[in-house]
Amino acid sequence: MGAQCCKSVDTGPDGMGEAMPTMESWPPSGSPMELPAVSGGRVEERMYKVTLVKKEGQKLGLDVDFMAERSVLPILTISGGIAEQWNNQHPYRKMSTSDSIVEVNGVRGNVALMLEKCKHDPTLELTICKCLTYGHLISDLQKLMTIKGCGPIMIRLSWHDAGVFNGVDGCPNAAMRLAGGGEHALGANAGLPQVAIPLLQAITEKYVPGLISHADLWALAANVAIKVMGGPDIITHFGRFDCLTCNEGAQSAAGRLPDGDKDAQHLREIFCPKGFTDKDIVALSGAHTVGACHSERSGFEGPWTEDKLKFDNSYFKDLLNKTWTLETTKSGKKQYKNGKTTMLPTDMALVDDPKFKEHVTRYANDQQAFFEDYTEAWTRLQELGCGQLRDTL
Repeated sequence: MGAQCCKSVDTGPDGMGEAMPTMESWPPSGSPMELPAVSGGRVEERMYKVTLVKKEGQKLGLDVDFMAERSVLPILTISGGIAEQWNNQHPYRKMSTSDSIVEVNGVRGNVALMLEKCKHDPTLELTICKCLTYGHLISDLQKLMTIKGCGPIMIRLSWHDAGVFNGVDGCPNAAMRLAGGGEHALGANAGLPQVAIPLLQAITEKYVPGLISHADLWALAANVAIKVMGGPDIITHFGRFDCLTCNEGAQSAAGRLPDGDKDAQHLREIFCPKGFTDKDIVALSGAHTVGACHSERSGFEGPWTEDKLKFDNSYFKDLLNKTWTLETTKSGKKQYKNGKTTMLPTDMALVDDPKFKEHVTRYANDQQAFFEDYTEAWTRLQELGCGQLRDTL
């Protein structure tokens, strides 16, 4: 079932009351979307052409990393031969092990055919992209999270891409990026197509689909964000496919995502059918240690903790140790306040319910236990409906 959910390959609006968006952070209303430059510079700066003419008895001297799931050939080594000759003669267009071949003699995307042409064609017309490796991708994501402080909304993007899976459809396939209905139009996803996806635009233009799919990028971005904010180092698995149309995503958020103004029973009704336990629900809720709510998107307002960009166990400590006062927002939503910090009814449900509270208390006293349980539950959530994924990109 899961393997059939995400099977495509990439080359009517719901009401806000259906499921409330949570874990928001960036940007403040009206702020400009100025993004940090990606490694290698602008497109015209990082793309260059190389012509290699093979001669009898002379080796090519260019080794690449072939993986059928990719559409580029990362350069592994340049070991003498024609490739090194080119580098010596063209110092401003030198091939590097940080670069990837994106086209061979007019062929793009089909890495098997590209590799065959490298082996057998007498002349190679190569189009190469600078700084197109997994390491550069991680570096660009870390830079984005650090400069823009947008880690919480990246967690929410990945959560909502995967969390809408209901056992039949809604697996993480980046359907939210496609306008015209479906996940792009869900009230629960308010702010994600308008803010989170544009934040990734420069990185997406560089790395998708050559090195990574949209859906894998969203998962990786969330995990990089968690680490940048001080949280656990979560391993990302790869192989999610991108849908081609908005109709391939979930058409409703009903019963798929938690609604912030509900109770403990509601949380179990949402998460238990996906295979999550009480411990998992509490651990996943701990992601509210970062980010904030925005009234224009969810009706709720305010950050959960004092430092909305620090991923630690403050959320659980605050639930237990602070005094929370019930209030009604301008949008008519019930929430709990202590100074500037906020808890939603679903947050308070974790301490009102005795079984949930056991885990809240444990995580408040043991941050490492929280990190370990969060990592396990979060990885399963990110991979709902995916079938077999791989360890390497």
